Amino acid sequence: MPVTRTELAVHFGREWKRLAQWVRRRLADSADREGEDIVHEVYATLFESDGDLPIDNLSAYVYTALRHRVIDRMRRRKPLVSLESPVADTDGLVLADILPSPGELPPDSIHRQELSNALHHALGTLDDASREIVVATEFEGRTFRELSELWQVPIGTLLSRKSRALRRLAVVLAEYND
Repeated sequence: MPVTRTELAVHFGREWKRLAQWVRRRLADSADREGEDIVHEVYATLFESDGDLPIDNLSAYVYTALRHRVIDRMRRRKPLVSLESPVADTDGLVLADILPSPGELPPDSIHRQELSNALHHALGTLDDASREIVVATEFEGRTFRELSELWQVPIGTLLSRKSRALRRLAVVLAEYND
């Protein structure tokens, strides 16, 4: 006898907590909500199917689908690496010896943050129209033709605004570099 969406909804409402606990027990080291997420995925897949479902035993079908999802999650998991794991090609160093402390930023990250701050400062020195054209073309990837139609401004005007803006940004960023 096929299962209707109404029967599926009733089954979900009645069984979802028990099913989520069943999944959580099988994924002991997972996040608290992962069991519920997997149950929701299975039921969402069933709800998305068209028409009545040709399922004789809904509970057995759901448990089988959940078991398959749990197996898929377990296969996708990457193994955990201990901070005490030795690093290859070193003289006894472990990962904890070479990783930065949690509060410590690597030099590249600090440089990127400083450059980002300088760029935001430099953009702040531009007038609104110049800043808008630089942000739209350089950061949002929009074309001059698109902006020309959107803003009702000739392409030549947009090109000259951007050119002036880039010259101004170069001066401000050169001051930062010094």
